[in-house]
Amino acid sequence: MTQAISKAQSTAVGTIISIGGVTGATGTETFTPVGSITNAKVSGLKIATTDVSTFLANVKRKLGTIVDYGTVTFTTLRVSNDAGQAAVIAAAATAQNYDFKIQLEPNSAASQTTIGDLITFSALVSEAGGFDLDLNKQPDYSFTLEIDGAWVVTEGS
Repeated sequence: MTQAISKAQSTAVGTIISIGGVTGATGTETFTPVGSITNAKVSGLKIATTDVSTFLANVKRKLGTIVDYGTVTFTTLRVSNDAGQAAVIAAAATAQNYDFKIQLEPNSAASQTTIGDLITFSALVSEAGGFDLDLNKQPDYSFTLEIDGAWVVTEGS
């Protein structure tokens, strides 16, 4: 019996997370890459539920209510003059939604040769610029983005 070859993304090397302008602003939007990212996590969809159990059901029943597109958290090596890191910190201070994009490297297993998948979304920066000082490593910045609405995935080619 043969096993199918996975077409999953094999590595995050080359992935770029960028910040744009305030969501809904007019004019030509410019995106600034956030430098020195060491890890990132997209939490994925969450569905809030409410209990709709009744006396007659004899089982717990749930009803889906609100879709939450989740969060993006990432860590960077702290670089005080990195324009992208500074832009995310500045965005947090405004308490407004900003446009973001995650550009993945081409996934050769999925026959992508030119460009990888592009994920775009609007988000509120709920945490930005926190860091620890440690004698054994360089300080890291941590960031949390609360995704506002749906994200859009454009398949690479």
